[in-house]
Amino acid sequence: MKKSSDTAMLPFEAEDAAKILAAKIRTARIVRGWTQDELAQRCEISKRTISNMEAGTVSVQFGFVLKVLWALVLIDDFIRQIRSVGVNDHEFALLE
Repeated sequence: MKKSSDTAMLPFEAEDAAKILAAKIRTARIVRGWTQDELAQRCEISKRTISNMEAGTVSVQFGFVLKVLWALVLIDDFIRQIRSVGVNDHEFALLE
């Protein structure tokens, strides 16, 4: 498997996913007319963290990413999408 040149050594596909998510977050913020500062305040995280997310920096804590998706009202779409990947609800229930 090819790896990116990033220090996190992500596979290219994972790096692409980070870039796509970063672009979605940035676009949703801009559509709402919010600055990075305003989004950071709503999420109670630093502006630098927002900037790193929008740049696709992979070192951002995943909890912060989820908090930003919630603030931008994108969390439900995210949940719907991740539910459709891999094990379905029925298969998951069998594991319990």
